Amino acid sequence: MSRPSIRHLLAIGLLVPWLATSCGSDDDDNPPDGGAPDASDSGTSDSGTPDAGGSDSGTGTPDSGSGTPDSGSGSTDSGTPDSGSGTSDSGTPDSGSGTSDSGTPDSGTLSQFALDMLAGHNATRASAKPTPSPALEPLTWDTSAEAVAQAHAAKCVFEHNGNRGNLGENIYAATPGAADTRGVVQGWSDEVADYDYAANTCAKDKQCGHYTQVVWRNTKRLGCATQTCTVNSPFGSRFPTWQFWVCNYAPPGNYVGQKPY
Repeated sequence: MSRPSIRHLLAIGLLVPWLATSCGSDDDDNPPDGGAPDASDSGTSDSGTPDAGGSDSGTGTPDSGSGTPDSGSGSTDSGTPDSGSGTSDSGTPDSGSGTSDSGTPDSGTLSQFALDMLAGHNATRASAKPTPSPALEPLTWDTSAEAVAQAHAAKCVFEHNGNRGNLGENIYAATPGAADTRGVVQGWSDEVADYDYAANTCAKDKQCGHYTQVVWRNTKRLGCATQTCTVNSPFGSRFPTWQFWVCNYAPPGNYVGQKPY
């Protein structure tokens, strides 16, 4: 039987650039050359035990990008999120000041791509389980975050952007025709099936950090980009052409020891 020609990869963003190296997460994003990506390739399993009583207090340590919300019990981070600029903040997710609100355009000027990304994300936020109280606010489009995403997507390298500043990030790759914009968001959102809200953990050998970023209460704005690439294919030489999606989130989510809402 011939092998399927459709391939896809997805990976959660790393909020602290140095953790990308110390945890080995970026290396794990790439499958063996020519092979079918494993669903777990996009992150490393976290060794810590998530805090079952964690709440979205706005304090804590950003998750390492493992796809598993971390209580911080095995974290070497100081508890202060790294903005990527060399200057750290207090470790408290802000109210939305990480990117200027002047970067939020009127919805009537948005591209269909932006509208589809917003619709997909906001549908997931509106249907989050268990039901958030109060309800999660819908995300708005952020052109500054979009510019960061576009610059990174244009590099056509399936890895996270260590220079994105104080932004969360989800990435996704697929061979041509394997996914569209709403399908990409749905892929992240489907991880709800592997997320235990009460325990704040992912199912064994599963990832759920893409989903928790999508429904993170303190995240207010979104900027995404996509790029068709013909170099550096994460699917190997059999699939030289691939599509790369990058979404950046302001303020970032996935803080260690906290639930998304």
